[in-house]
Amino acid sequence: MFFADQLRTARLAALANAEAFEEIIHAVERLGSYIEGKRSTLGKYREALGCLAEQSWMAEKIPDQFRGLLTPFSELQESVRVARNDALHQGAFARHLTKHAIELAIVLEDALGQYKKPYVTDFMVRNPVFAEFWQPVGFIRQQMLANSFSYLPVFMDSEKAPDTGEWFVISDVAIAEYLGAERDAKIRDLRLAKSLDEALREALITLKPATPFDEGTTLGLALKHLSTEHVLLVGRPKRRGLLGILTAFDLI
Repeated sequence: MFFADQLRTARLAALANAEAFEEIIHAVERLGSYIEGKRSTLGKYREALGCLAEQSWMAEKIPDQFRGLLTPFSELQESVRVARNDALHQGAFARHLTKHAIELAIVLEDALGQYKKPYVTDFMVRNPVFAEFWQPVGFIRQQMLANSFSYLPVFMDSEKAPDTGEWFVISDVAIAEYLGAERDAKIRDLRLAKSLDEALREALITLKPATPFDEGTTLGLALKHLSTEHVLLVGRPKRRGLLGILTAFDLI
């Protein structure tokens, strides 16, 4: 779970920055070091990582059938190793290396998934980002765009007992509807500057209720709810503590 999370975090960072291949390579090296039991170079972990990757059909079997679409893991591994040692890590070269590093990480994540248990706690994104009512809508929008989020959790305190409040989610669609079709700079600036609380009190934006699921929820049950709820919050019901979030994106 630890290494799968590391690879996913590094992969998402690389998607945000087309030249951020180093984070993925460092995560892969840490995984190789763990398997081998000693520190070495990326090339020395070739066999150990290859054996792990074989747990996923995305490593060799499926790419062999669709060579025009998918690159076998062994070729990705060699490509990343050779390219990493090249001095020219910028521009188009770096983007090409990042693309291969992302594909390498996806295969390893899929292989590590074979060792996970079929519960949401093994697949959820930990330490999720969530919105606060005092934050301006412009900041919430920025968080969504910077992290490619479609939803952000929001906790609404109960006036009498803050620990028994309720969870909601704010969606990218709600933000888009709130900003409207007008592109007048003054109107848009005013809307972006309003806090989420102000926008809600003026009935300009809507939140969707969310039900926190227990960390022991099975993937089968989670999938049924994801067909209608789009995002699941994992934590203690009616408590502010949020362990993670789960979307269909985390399960494919």
